[in-house]
Amino acid sequence: MFILEGELTLRLGDKSYVMKAGDHVCFPAGQQVGHCLVNHTDKVCRYLLIGERNPHDICVYPETGRVGVRLMGEGYRRAATMKYWEDAP
Repeated sequence: MFILEGELTLRLGDKSYVMKAGDHVCFPAGQQVGHCLVNHTDKVCRYLLIGERNPHDICVYPETGRVGVRLMGEGYRRAATMKYWEDAP
């Protein structure tokens, strides 16, 4: 993500960073913390987000326990797990 104009606060896990025009950040796959962008000002903040929309992506939202499965267009609660052979014929 590259900040084009304005400022925002990036929440990354339990840390916060103020970002301004010219700043950038990467969110690599497998990162163990969630991220959130918050415009903490009354001005417009514009940013460029570059990435791929891999149809096989699985997104884990650590703060809510949600798991998104892009291929299926569905989301699940992480707590709703099963053992491998559970419900097998």
